[in-house]
Amino acid sequence: MKLYDVFKDGKKYKEKVYELYQEAFPEEEKKPVGMLEELARRGMLEILAVVDDEGAERFVGLAINMTEPSRKAPEGEKETALLDYFAISPDVRGGGYGSKALKLLLERFSGKTYIFEVEMRDEAAPNAAERQRRVAFYLRGGLKETGLFVHAYDTDFEILTPDGKVTYEQYVGFLTRVMGEAEMRQVVNPTLLRKNA
Repeated sequence: MKLYDVFKDGKKYKEKVYELYQEAFPEEEKKPVGMLEELARRGMLEILAVVDDEGAERFVGLAINMTEPSRKAPEGEKETALLDYFAISPDVRGGGYGSKALKLLLERFSGKTYIFEVEMRDEAAPNAAERQRRVAFYLRGGLKETGLFVHAYDTDFEILTPDGKVTYEQYVGFLTRVMGEAEMRQVVNPTLLRKNA
């Protein structure tokens, strides 16, 4: 398995990444493609193709991470990244690609604060079973619960990280550094739902 940046070494996968992006995520959770490309141009986001490189290379998914350039984190904080979007192509789901890609992503951001926004488990939600499976997948893959719950993009999220540590202030501060105050408020508009001790 390999991760290719669609603006660098993975240009041939760009169209497939955008197609999967459009079909895999609800409208209210998607950022405009123009915004994604502008953030990528500024070095604040990477759009990755997930490729099975055993035998003939085969596109199997996407991972889009918000990132911050070196030395942009406030003093005393580690550099931060946030998994903004992650999807495996429907035709290969269940083949272990998600777990392998997650492992690569965790290695890629080892030593940084790596934030995952996962739809909050809610038995009353229409997709309650899917939410449970998604959180379980990330926990099996090595992530830990932070006890932080936020409302962003008109959706309620649980925040997970590899070490189970991040504050709401770090989360909002990172989003603001990457997107700018106005865009962050307009697009993400985060509010703290609760913080479990």
